Amino acid sequence: MPNDMDLNKNVEKKFGAKLAYLRKNKKLSQIKLAEIVDMNFNYIGQIERGEANVTIKTMKILADALNVELSELFNFKF
Repeated sequence: MPNDMDLNKNVEKKFGAKLAYLRKNKKLSQIKLAEIVDMNFNYIGQIERGEANVTIKTMKILADALNVELSELFNFKF
């Protein structure tokens, strides 16, 4: 049975994968998305790899930049 840390990491990886999917669908590079949201492109990469613990505020900024509802970032069926 996975522990809570494993479950959290799984969610972070799924969230990151969905962010990358949506970004690529909009034909944006990590650098361009980072410029739009005024973040470091390395941080965008960390989020997409599931390595960053993202705040809700940051999630909302990213969703707005990709012109999607925040909830869409949590729709892991894609």
